[in-house]
Amino acid sequence: MKSLETKVKRIIVGKVEPEEDLTDSIIEMVKKHNIKFGIINCIGALKKFTIGFFEIDTKKYKLETFNENVELITCIGNIAYKEDQPIIHLHVSLGRKDFTLIGGHLSKPSIVSVTGEVSIFETDEKLNRANDPQFDLSLLNI
Repeated sequence: MKSLETKVKRIIVGKVEPEEDLTDSIIEMVKKHNIKFGIINCIGALKKFTIGFFEIDTKKYKLETFNENVELITCIGNIAYKEDQPIIHLHVSLGRKDFTLIGGHLSKPSIVSVTGEVSIFETDEKLNRANDPQFDLSLLNI
């Protein structure tokens, strides 16, 4: 177990418009506001999205793209850096019209249908990602 203590430096709030990609918009916010590390929280609605499940045996994500209107029930994640580029890591729970849920790792596309309300809680520490050879993934380097 590795950990560190940090403080919330500022909170950035954004509204993603219909037809915009949620993930691309978050990256745009990170660059515009020069965010070094932060916790992301989003709600809203999507109409086209890709979610994934990491299969440990193959060390690959199983990805599936959906074209349907869903409620973005929860979307949480973080911002870190790899080779000076922001890496956005998001997980979602999505509500379907029959009130069932699907979820997983949010990938692209992530197209907003109505709105995407984004809150980023920036911390005063910059965190990076490094490749973990056990899983062949870029994980937080604490």
